[in-house]
Amino acid sequence: MTVFIIVALLSLAGLLFYRTAVRYLASAPAAESGENPSRFKPGAYLRWLGIRTKTYASPSFFRKSWDVWNGWAEAHYPGWTKWIFLGGAAAFLYLAVSGLFFSIFIRRGLFGLPLLAHVAAGGLFAIGLAAVLMFRAGAHRFDRQKSAVFEAIACPIFKNLSKEFVRKIIFWIFASLGFVQVTTALCSMLPVFTFNTQVALLMIHRWSALGLALAAIVFFDIILPERTKTPQV
Repeated sequence: MTVFIIVALLSLAGLLFYRTAVRYLASAPAAESGENPSRFKPGAYLRWLGIRTKTYASPSFFRKSWDVWNGWAEAHYPGWTKWIFLGGAAAFLYLAVSGLFFSIFIRRGLFGLPLLAHVAAGGLFAIGLAAVLMFRAGAHRFDRQKSAVFEAIACPIFKNLSKEFVRKIIFWIFASLGFVQVTTALCSMLPVFTFNTQVALLMIHRWSALGLALAAIVFFDIILPERTKTPQV
C-alpha cells in the first residue's frame, strides 16, 4: 500500500508539473535575440502558475470551462449523445477523486456512503464507456498512412508523433484500462473467488485506476484549446 501511495503521488505530481510546464513554455512570449526560446525559468514559471491559479479561482472560470467542454462535447457528440459523454465524464471524475483520495489519504480505504456512491458511479461509468466506444471508436482508428504519424511536432510528450496520433493512443489506453476497471470491480462482487484472489483484484483495480487517471489528464490536456500568448512575468 505504501508503494502505491508513493508512486501515485509522484506520478500525479510529476505529470501535472510536466503538462503545466509545457503550457507555460507554449504561452511564453517570443524570446529576445540570442535567447533560447525554450529555456525554462523556474521563477517565471511559478509566477505564471500563480496567475493561472487566480484565474481558475475567479467566478467566471466555471462558466467559461462549461462553455469550452460543452462546445467540445456538442462538436464530437451531436444531439442527445453529448449527455452520454458528460454523464460518463462526471462519473469518472467522482470515481477518480474518491478512489485516489481514500486510497492515498485514508488508511481504511473507501467505506460508507462514499463507497456506495463509488459503486453507483462505477455503473454509470461502465455504461458511458460502452456508449463512447460505440459512437467514437471509429474516429480513433489507426487507419492513417505511416507518413502521417511523423508530421510536424505537435505534442511534446512524443517528439516524433503528431498530436492526433497521440490522442488516439491515449484513447485506447483509457478504454483498455476502463475495461480492466469494470471487470475487476464486477469480479470482486462475485462470491466465487478466494480471499487472496479478491485482494489481487483490488490491487489490479487500484493500479489500473491510477493509470486511468494519468491517461485522462493527458487526453483532456491534449484536446484543451491553447491560450494566446500571455504577458511576460
